[in-house]
Amino acid sequence: MDLTQLSCEDFLSRLASKAPAPGGGGAAALVGAAGVALGNMVGNLTTGKKKYAAVEEEILALNARAEALRKRLEALVQADADAFTPLAAAYGLPRETPEQQARKAAVLAEAL
Repeated sequence: MDLTQLSCEDFLSRLASKAPAPGGGGAAALVGAAGVALGNMVGNLTTGKKKYAAVEEEILALNARAEALRKRLEALVQADADAFTPLAAAYGLPRETPEQQARKAAVLAEAL
């Protein structure tokens, strides 16, 4: 499931749960995306106004860069979950026998 497709309420419920993802990285990426979106909002409120005509091209360019950054941060929400979920599963592997310890070490090394 793509975490960016969840409602805010569902994302926050999962974030508060014992689930390995979303976690800190995904939450940070989402908050970063929200911050960039606010910057876009300011840019969008600025363009088209006579008062800011002299800087409109610059604002449009900044809005385009911000849009690309927001999309990248949104993608990182899911990328963080995709990277961390196998690691969380590896931490839960049994380690009672030497064979299990070796398997767990190998899986952890791969996940890291």
